[in-house]
Amino acid sequence: MRDQVSIALIGAGRTGTPLLKDLLAYSYIRVLGVADVDMNSPGMQLAREHGLACYQEPMQMVREAGEVDILVEVSGDTKLKHEIKQYYEQTNNHHTIIMHDLIARLIISLCDRAPALVPTHHPEDDGIG
Repeated sequence: MRDQVSIALIGAGRTGTPLLKDLLAYSYIRVLGVADVDMNSPGMQLAREHGLACYQEPMQMVREAGEVDILVEVSGDTKLKHEIKQYYEQTNNHHTIIMHDLIARLIISLCDRAPALVPTHHPEDDGIG
C-alpha cells in the first residue's frame, strides 16, 4: 500500500489556490504540477514559491506530469475536461481520477471548517463532462 498521493492541479485561481494551499500542508500529498492559462494567478505564484512544475498549457501538464493519482480540474473549461478524458482513453490511462469542482469545494469547506459549502465559480461545469 502506498503512503503518498500524487496530484496535479488545473486551475490556479479562485478555487484552485485555496485548494493548493490545503494540499501543500500535508506530507502525504505530492503535487506534481499546476497549470493555469494565467501564469500570474495567485495559485501559480504559490506553486512557483514551492518549486512546483508550472504549466500555462494544461494538456502539456497532463502529458508530462507522470503518474498522477488525482487530476484536480477546476478551470471551469468544459471542453478541456472532455479533451483530458479523450487523452486518458487514448493512452489507456485507467489509473488517474479526474476530480471535479464540487469535490474540490467540499475539501476546501472541510479544511476551513466552513458552516456551508464554499460557492462555485463555475456553475456551468456540472458533473463528469
